[in-house]
Amino acid sequence: MTRVKICGLMNKEDVELCVKAGVHCIGFVVDYPVTVPWNLAKSEARLLIEKVPPFVNTSVVTGGSVDKILAIAEATHPNIIQLHYQETLAEVHYLAHYLSLMGIKTIKALRINSSGKCAFDITDPAAAAQALSKTKVSALLIDSYTPTMPGGTGVNVDLSMFKTIRHASTLPVVLAGGLNPANITNIIQEADPFAVDVLTGVEERSGKKDPKKVYEFMQKVSRITGMLDTFANPVNKKCT
Repeated sequence: MTRVKICGLMNKEDVELCVKAGVHCIGFVVDYPVTVPWNLAKSEARLLIEKVPPFVNTSVVTGGSVDKILAIAEATHPNIIQLHYQETLAEVHYLAHYLSLMGIKTIKALRINSSGKCAFDITDPAAAAQALSKTKVSALLIDSYTPTMPGGTGVNVDLSMFKTIRHASTLPVVLAGGLNPANITNIIQEADPFAVDVLTGVEERSGKKDPKKVYEFMQKVSRITGMLDTFANPVNKKCT
């Protein structure tokens, strides 16, 4: 099954909703360097992370200096730290190494603008993916980027660009940006991502998830993944 991360959780009720819906990874935005609607303090995030049961992963989405990120990791101790800001290749390399010593995996987001360039010190997305594949990063996340919103933009990533990055990377590649229950089936069919990451597409309002949208999103991901698996493995088809 294509794995699902739902991000931007801010309350216990939405954590419980996502767990019941079968979400694989629950994301919390913590001490993000610029103002976004989903920002939590370290202490708030830690309390919510403690409510997530075993076998459901937790991710802290953040950015900034190396020391700040390590302090956030120490205070919250999620399964994954998602670097989603202006970290350089050298900083990512350093952080992924030290986070691994803490038992925490690292995801690096490559945020792609409308010109097809990424907000990273290597602006060519495929070259950036190749360079990051040589670090201890566990996965890449491809998201859209606008000058006014670093994440949660509601803007789709160009899927041809996503596929170029996926082919350049030796790491699993996660797709974010503009996903919602109405478009997720076609997007998975075309892009075949390792995982998808949704935020605004399943919200009732900023910081509050919509139960109907969460369940519909999960059902559609499960359905299309099952269909693709059946076509890819004909032995699984039942005789009629």
